[in-house]
Amino acid sequence: MIVGFTVFGKLKNNFNLNKYEQIDVIITHLHNDHAGTLSQLILYMWFVFNKKITVYSKCKNIKTFLDITGTPEESYELKTYSDNLEFIKTEHAKDLDSYGFKLKVNNKNIVYTGDTITLEPFFPYLKDCDEFYVDVSKNSNAHLNFENAIQDLRKIKSNNTKVFLMHIDDKDYIKKINNNEFFID
Repeated sequence: MIVGFTVFGKLKNNFNLNKYEQIDVIITHLHNDHAGTLSQLILYMWFVFNKKITVYSKCKNIKTFLDITGTPEESYELKTYSDNLEFIKTEHAKDLDSYGFKLKVNNKNIVYTGDTITLEPFFPYLKDCDEFYVDVSKNSNAHLNFENAIQDLRKIKSNNTKVFLMHIDDKDYIKKINNNEFFID
């Protein structure tokens, strides 16, 4: 689950969060659009339902992030490892450690890039990948440029991997992608 700056309200309004015995959150990096409402989710689950959240992250400042947002240590469990999760180091922003990950869930191998400027670290994980979630951009030097990556994405898709584009930053570009003008489908 990504808990970007608008996500907590949507989760709270659209899901009965109390019905879940366990909620796991994977944090790839500490920009607001990926971790902005993490503390809100943890605090809500702890103070309203008395339930702990498990946070998976390799970000070196995750504990500091939770501390400065007033999140009590007893309200969450912080882990860097799970049998079905492997973090993949990426390149994103200069002074921020960033990761993607490979996740095995419901007999599916899922790879998510997180914010990155290159697909290179992910190639070894795509051989048996069922779903590939890729954050792309049209106009950014801190995100994967869609036009520069389109040939690689087509090749990945041709190996029977479903490719999902995310984080797109231009409305006209989204329309072109949705209209198959780039022939990714």
